Amino acid sequence: MKRWMTLCAWMMAASLTAVADPLLTPGTGVANDHGGYGTSRDIQFVPRSTETGYGYRSYVTGLGFTVLPWSIPNRESTVYGVRTNLGWGYFANSTGLDTGLFSHSGYCSGLQINVFGNLTECNSDGLHIGLVNVVGQRQRGLQIGLVNYADDLAGVQIGLLNFTAKQCSLPILNIAW
Repeated sequence: MKRWMTLCAWMMAASLTAVADPLLTPGTGVANDHGGYGTSRDIQFVPRSTETGYGYRSYVTGLGFTVLPWSIPNRESTVYGVRTNLGWGYFANSTGLDTGLFSHSGYCSGLQINVFGNLTECNSDGLHIGLVNVVGQRQRGLQIGLVNYADDLAGVQIGLLNFTAKQCSLPILNIAW
C-alpha cells in the first residue's frame, strides 16, 4: 500500500510539474529535454507538414485505447471503430462505439457509453450515456445521464438536470429541435 501511495504522489507531482513547465512549447518549435542530471537544454523541434504542431503524427485508426490520460496511438488521432477508455482519455475525433469510464473528444459521432460521462468539445451526433454528458456545440441525438448539457440541442435529453445554452429543463425530459 505504501508503494502505491508513493507512486500516486510521484505521478501527481510529475503532472503538476508538467503543467508549470511543459516539455513542448506550442508554436515555437522548441522542446526542453529537462536533462535529468542538473542540466537542462532546449532542443530544436521542427515538425513535418503532415504532423501536428507538437510533432505527433495524427493517425486514422479503427481501434483506440486510453489508459488514464494516455491515448494509444496518440491524442491527435481519429478513431473510426471502437474506442475503450480506462480512466480519462482524449482523441481528436471519434466515430463508432466509445466505451469505458470517461471519454473526451473534439468531435464525436456514434454511441458513447461511459460510466462517469462524456465530454465533446465540438459537435456530436448520436447517443451519449453516462453520469454527466457535455457537448460544447451542437448535439444531434439523445443524451441519457444524471446531468446533460449541450450548447445547442437538436434532440432529446433524459436526466435529472438538462441544460442548453438557451434553456434549462429540470427533471426528466428536455426536447429541442
